[in-house]
Amino acid sequence: MSKRDFIIIVLIGIVLVAVPFVFRALDHARSDEYIRGFEVNGDETDEGQENQGKATNGKKKAAKDIPEGAIGIIEIKSLDIKYPIFEGAGSTQLNMGIGHMENTAPLCEKGNAVLAGHNGSRRGMFFTRLNEVKDGAKVKITNQEKVTHTYEVYETGVYGPYDETVYQQSDEECLTLFTCAYSGTRRFVVRCRLVTPVSDDT
Repeated sequence: MSKRDFIIIVLIGIVLVAVPFVFRALDHARSDEYIRGFEVNGDETDEGQENQGKATNGKKKAAKDIPEGAIGIIEIKSLDIKYPIFEGAGSTQLNMGIGHMENTAPLCEKGNAVLAGHNGSRRGMFFTRLNEVKDGAKVKITNQEKVTHTYEVYETGVYGPYDETVYQQSDEECLTLFTCAYSGTRRFVVRCRLVTPVSDDT
């Protein structure tokens, strides 16, 4: 093999290794754009949310419109997670953020809203740290109506990939998060209940 051929092979290898990181960076940049659409300035955060956000039942008003394409935002401060939520859980949605499973309860409404996220895949690492979450951790969801509900983790576990209890509906408002476990053969599931009244603790 000539030196030129060797260099070409090395360069091809570098490109193949770099491509997933480039796609991941682009996806995260797009995700950050959606999140910026939710951000509020200091005055709105300190005064607007303080005055209109101290409602019961875990409700709080957000300050800005939801960016086009996203239906909400999820934030778990204890895991440094803050990503947009999209309707559906196909590759397009999960490459940009967190997917809301269709036919489950709408965000911040009565019933069980189920959210899915990638775990260390080529295109997304959004829920990679989800298995580190502790009981009592707070999960905040902001929906398109600019209302934020706070939930508290009360149970985690590993389930089979076809276990329908993950989607089981509830008469109470609750939240279920899940991601792949054991190379995709299982699911790591986090169950959360609505916090009343609002708490900003992580």
